[in-house]
Amino acid sequence: MTGLYVHIPFCLKKCKYCDFNSFAFSAADKGRYLNALFSEMEQYRGKKCDTVFIGGGTPTALNTAEMKMLLQKIKEIFILSKDCEFTVEANPKTVDRQKLEVVRQNGVNRLSLGVQSFNDSELLLLGRLHTAKEAEETVALAKDCGFTNISIDLMSAIPGQTADSFKKSLDTAFSQNPAHISCYSLILEEGTPLFREFHEGLLTLPDEDEERRIYELACSQMQLHGYEQYEISNFAKPGFESRHNIKYWKCEEYIGVGLSAHSYLNGVRFSNTDCFSDYLDRKYRSGENELLSEKDKMSEFMFLGLRMTKGVSAQDFYKKFGVDIKKVYGKPLSKFIKMGMIVEENGFLRLSHEAISVSNQIMCEFII
Repeated sequence: MTGLYVHIPFCLKKCKYCDFNSFAFSAADKGRYLNALFSEMEQYRGKKCDTVFIGGGTPTALNTAEMKMLLQKIKEIFILSKDCEFTVEANPKTVDRQKLEVVRQNGVNRLSLGVQSFNDSELLLLGRLHTAKEAEETVALAKDCGFTNISIDLMSAIPGQTADSFKKSLDTAFSQNPAHISCYSLILEEGTPLFREFHEGLLTLPDEDEERRIYELACSQMQLHGYEQYEISNFAKPGFESRHNIKYWKCEEYIGVGLSAHSYLNGVRFSNTDCFSDYLDRKYRSGENELLSEKDKMSEFMFLGLRMTKGVSAQDFYKKFGVDIKKVYGKPLSKFIKMGMIVEENGFLRLSHEAISVSNQIMCEFII
């Protein structure tokens, strides 16, 4: 079965760090976009999916009636497995009891909350609309509406952040007892307000040593509170790992619908237009289909699989490509095993804990 990603590009306000294809909207924009989205979805009618992820943007910027219509369309057009993991991203400022109840009643069983921080000054700096208290209240409300699989996004390396201030956010997150916590490092993307402010000397980022302390703190505290690190930036209570995201890291197939969404089907990668007017005119695709070569597939298998703390399976590599992994990657594997950067254990090859901080440099050597 494939995964399904649905992109909703609308936000009440663009955050200062965000370079995703998202923007403020009008009621007319939403109606026209949903009509175009449903038309695109029809191209995949009858496809079987065992994970659905509605992301953005802010999907919960849709009103309750629009959200209900979207969820019902997905269930009508696609064949969802009985154990389908059905996720909706939400912003604490855009949900209330009625919307959460409608979402829950229409098949969504996992809620991903974009909290980013439980520190009000950090939230203000990032351009978030909610407060720390509102984020806590949203988690409590979601639980009261029947959600047991709740994920919280936290951000590290925020300007002015220290290991101590990050620990306060972590402690508040732990007090909410979510099933899953994603902890991403802020990346200053060119063209965003934060990027401009940093280069104008208005912001100071944590230095490399402080970033490392924050990451080590996150790993140790997650383990202490019962969260297993299953990917570089993701931690979960046992059994609550994001099955949809694991599809990406394991190079499994997925369908992406909506503005600027990406798909990978039958060994072919393709993407949708990032032009809103083109999308509304049903000009969905952008560029040519990319047929991945065997070398491309091997490269992706390695550099995506190494993001997972379990690593890549030598047996799976052989089953997928019909060749021993060390015949293809003997040189870099030997090098990094000797350096202690890669560990070979029980048929898996994984990054050592010390290697995670330089993971990008290591993964580059597995691109053929």
